[in-house]
Amino acid sequence: MGSLSRKIIAHLQHRLGREQGAIIREWGHRRPVALVYPHEYEVGMSNLGFQTIYHLLNEHPDLTCERAFLPGPEELLEYQRTQTPLLTLESQRPLTDFAAVAFSISFEPDYLNVLRIMELARIPLLAAERQGQFPWIVAGGIAISMNPEPLAPFLDACFLGEGERDAARWFETLTDASRPENRLTRLQYLAANIPGTYIPTSYRPEYDEDGTMRRMAVAPGFPATIRPPHLMNLDAYPVHSRLLAPGGEFSRMFLVEINRGCGRGCRFCAAGFIYRPPRSRSAATLHDQVRLGLATGAKIGLVGTAVADHPEILDLCRWITTAGQQVGLSSIRADRADRELFDLLKKGGVKSVALAPETGNERMRRVINKGLSEVQLEQAVINLHAAGLSHLRLYFMAGLPTETRQDIADIPHLTKRLQHAVVKHSQGRSRLAGITLSLNSFVPKPFTPFQWSAFAGVAELKDRIRMVKRGLRGEREVRVHADLPKWAYIQALLARGDRRVGTLLLTAHRAGGDWTTACRQSSLNPDFFVLRERRQDEVFPWDFIDHGIHKEYLWEEYQNALAARETPPCQPDICSRCGVCPKSRDAV
Repeated sequence: MGSLSRKIIAHLQHRLGREQGAIIREWGHRRPVALVYPHEYEVGMSNLGFQTIYHLLNEHPDLTCERAFLPGPEELLEYQRTQTPLLTLESQRPLTDFAAVAFSISFEPDYLNVLRIMELARIPLLAAERQGQFPWIVAGGIAISMNPEPLAPFLDACFLGEGERDAARWFETLTDASRPENRLTRLQYLAANIPGTYIPTSYRPEYDEDGTMRRMAVAPGFPATIRPPHLMNLDAYPVHSRLLAPGGEFSRMFLVEINRGCGRGCRFCAAGFIYRPPRSRSAATLHDQVRLGLATGAKIGLVGTAVADHPEILDLCRWITTAGQQVGLSSIRADRADRELFDLLKKGGVKSVALAPETGNERMRRVINKGLSEVQLEQAVINLHAAGLSHLRLYFMAGLPTETRQDIADIPHLTKRLQHAVVKHSQGRSRLAGITLSLNSFVPKPFTPFQWSAFAGVAELKDRIRMVKRGLRGEREVRVHADLPKWAYIQALLARGDRRVGTLLLTAHRAGGDWTTACRQSSLNPDFFVLRERRQDEVFPWDFIDHGIHKEYLWEEYQNALAARETPPCQPDICSRCGVCPKSRDAV
């Protein structure tokens, strides 16, 4: 390698030397797996799922796992100048030296980064072009578990669902060069014996004349329906920070996952449906994990799909703060935000708290099944201020089904009313020092009641964002941050697109990430996937995946949304309406 390549290696070695918890194993007879997060290092190292799989693979005696990331801008220039193939962090080897390259994908916008990384690694992008001369290219993560089809042309295999139990066995089988069978037979064995295995080349989508899917044709020996595994006993697989990485988004925080799944039934939230039923780790298990965090001296971050719903959340926060450590929560529901919880967060060093009304009025919260009243929101903000927390973050969405311009106008009205509630409660003596309003464009997702609904459109969303900003003009304490609707459009395309969208993804990659050019050059009309309302009986590209949720149930919930009717939260012990409980899980 040239001198600049040595600079890349020195940079990776320096980064590795600053970490706590990295695992460096001699290769020997072990089968090497490159675990790749398709974003920059600082983002990837903040992902608990990525860290967990890294740890589990390195616990297996026959595997060794190393990490790789999308290079940052300056690092990328060095790779390009020297034409050095992308290197892993631990041993600084090219990805082509590995038996498998595994992408952990949480967000659809990172699909383009998958292709960028493969190109940097000198790996042919299309699976059909590799023909066994390169590492297995595989993927997992929540985005893949919802809809892998836009990436299907580029992948040899996918692992769908929660991977803690089977990931090591899956990679052991995939990379076992001593097995006598050919690649197809090995993939067939994986699909037949390890739940959650999806082999894209063995599934062929067929389409009707109107462009909608007719069915997914399945090759002999492969399952027609794939049931991703879900862990019923979370205590058997603790999930917490395994590596502390300077510069990461949560570099000074030891993260602990305390629960998974959510029974609230918010109709826009894919995680709330595909991770059903809601499950919590026991207090004893969490105490063991938190003790590991306390020993590092880092702030303890409690994360999960519905953190404030954990039955032991107050006791856990009390214990952490009594031990003299800071604590933070990933999310708080307003109806769980009592004064004691805010007092504990204040004691734990929290400076600002996030609440998610999502909409500006109660009708729209019934549409999305949020289950929050304005009274509950006001009381939460009063409790927050009374605990000495003066900075509030509010999360809203624009472009939801049935949303009107008045509904959008109600977002700034609600923001002002929450500030007024604090002023009134303090009898005019004080107010919140700062309110950050985050406004995100609604993107319909698979396995939610809104999977049938249309995306609102870029021009319309821009107009609605302007309405919110105008409504808060002159409010000195309020700052508004809004996403870019054009990127939400691309996310909607990738979230609900079928395998044909993979060709558009490839065109965008070859256009340097310019989606406008790609859409202009492609014969595929992206509006067909983004702006079109789906029929009730439409076959979706992801229908072959069975997360346990009945499609009929999701349609009923969509009709409830259109009628602004609420549905009670999950009651796993007595309810089986959605299809998940009490059966239908590959339980552990």
